[in-house]
Amino acid sequence: MRLLGAMTRAQSQLIGTVDRQQLFDGLLDALLELGDSEYGFIGETHLNEEGAVYLRTHAITNIAWNEYTRKHFEENAPNGLEFHNLKTLFGHVMTEGKPVVANAPAEDPRRGGLPLGHPELRSFLGLPLHSAGRMIGMVGIANRPDGYDEKLIEDLSPFLQTCANAIFALRADDERNQAVNELSDEQQRLHAILDSAYEAIITIDQSGVIESINQQGEKMFGYSGEELVGANVSTLMPAPYRLEHDSYISNYLDTGDSKVIGQGREVLGLKRDGEEFPVHLTITETKVKDTALFIGMVKDLSERDQADEKLRQLQRQLDKSRFGQMIGKSPPMQNLYRVINDVATGDWTVLIEGETGSGKELVARAIHAASQRSKGPFVAVNSGALTDSLLGSQLFGHRRGAFSGAIKDQLGYFQAAEGGTLFLDEIGDISDEVQISLLRAIESAEVAPIGQVDTQQIDVRIIAATNRNLADAVREGTFRSDFLYRLRVGRIIVPALRERSQDIPLLAEAFLAEMRLATGKAMNPLANPVMHLLENYNWPGNVRELKSAIQFATIHCRNDSISLHDLPPEIQHQEVATLQGASKQSSLEQDIVLALEQTGGNRTEAARLLGMSRATFYRKLKYLGIK
Repeated sequence: MRLLGAMTRAQSQLIGTVDRQQLFDGLLDALLELGDSEYGFIGETHLNEEGAVYLRTHAITNIAWNEYTRKHFEENAPNGLEFHNLKTLFGHVMTEGKPVVANAPAEDPRRGGLPLGHPELRSFLGLPLHSAGRMIGMVGIANRPDGYDEKLIEDLSPFLQTCANAIFALRADDERNQAVNELSDEQQRLHAILDSAYEAIITIDQSGVIESINQQGEKMFGYSGEELVGANVSTLMPAPYRLEHDSYISNYLDTGDSKVIGQGREVLGLKRDGEEFPVHLTITETKVKDTALFIGMVKDLSERDQADEKLRQLQRQLDKSRFGQMIGKSPPMQNLYRVINDVATGDWTVLIEGETGSGKELVARAIHAASQRSKGPFVAVNSGALTDSLLGSQLFGHRRGAFSGAIKDQLGYFQAAEGGTLFLDEIGDISDEVQISLLRAIESAEVAPIGQVDTQQIDVRIIAATNRNLADAVREGTFRSDFLYRLRVGRIIVPALRERSQDIPLLAEAFLAEMRLATGKAMNPLANPVMHLLENYNWPGNVRELKSAIQFATIHCRNDSISLHDLPPEIQHQEVATLQGASKQSSLEQDIVLALEQTGGNRTEAARLLGMSRATFYRKLKYLGIK
């Protein structure tokens, strides 16, 4: 059994380990050997009830314990020594999630105090441990004779992943008793450390021979481990990679010139059945007793490419659709589609009314696409930007020399939309003078560019939109009644998003699909608690705000699933408000039950999904009587 040993032979003493203390002591021994260090520790990060991070060690060595220190440790930290002071070198690793190198600790402003009985600190290296995009622990080593550098950090990269996998497996073991039942013997426990990884992990020697492959790798390529161990890794590569692979290794070993070590790239893999598929490959190298060992981490990109193609197909369908990018199947939207069809059959002016962000321009484009003018231009204008001083030039164009600065003929919006549709957005914001000019142009179907005596006929359909109640504006004297009646021949009212909440899942998933393509993140579908919160939010900014919220959450999400605390603050605050009062207790209980279902009963993951600390989550379970 060389699975774990293949990642680094310095860990060979771990083979056969069952007891967790022996496991981490062995890992720490290997870490000290690889880092040529005097002492060190391996620890797991936790959050206290106030949400502050602290470290609990699983292995720590070479501390000169005095009687008081050992007694205090045994009485107060039976499961590991705890460090809560973040104003230290290791504290900076935990709070920033980045490596810390201190080759002159006494002069380093981040040093802080040391635990009682701690030996002299001459140099220090702290490295974070990550799993599934989250920091779950850190390792620290100290007093290397020549100090620490970036090269050592790079060499330790595969070993750090092994430590992270060990902590990941330990967490699963603590929170799901089934892990203990499944890991029934020593060999299975060692396998689980690597097999808990989401990516395929393959280790090869200097000649390209596979020394180990985890279960994810076996599943990905369609082989059993027995078939691959001892075979050349080029077995998993199609041409031309297969033919060139050995020369890459030999050239690197001879010259040190690397084209792939330490750099992620997209290549093709080859399955057992001959199918080629896209993968993301990252290769790292470590040296154990002057022998090079290469570790490849492989991620299957097939699902991402399939999702991207599905999105492109959907986009093409939407572009061809009469209703463009309008999404929704609720009764209000079905009614809106019918009205759009009715209005599109004629050539009369149309007034679209609706709240900001509800999609008025999409409705205007849908009317244009369904009309006989669909082959003509669609020109969208922000009416609020039509100033009195430049009104004539903006709307009707001008001739060269008509005024100072008119150095050439310029088309206005009416001429630009000839044969098509002119969309005047925010029509309620224009001045009385602009209203008069537009009314005259609409009724006469002609305009006169500045500097031209004769008028010219125009063939343009006018669609206007507003988020104001223009009937109230008429009563207040801020909008002309004759202009309103001329615009409001065809009339469409776009429903607010809160009036069609059953469309929110469709919209949210469509926006998430766009963000997958834009960011390259392989995001999972939205979990039930997140969707439940989106469906119950008021959405004052309507569809535009929903799209912005999904974009915000995707950008800030640090793993492949959006959780409640990834959403914008105003939406999270709504959740806080719903927890106030007994009348809203059922909503909290429903969210917790949905989160547990979504995570297969994993309480830690459910707490993370709900944006709670684990301690807070357990208190809610006890209060609500949820087993």
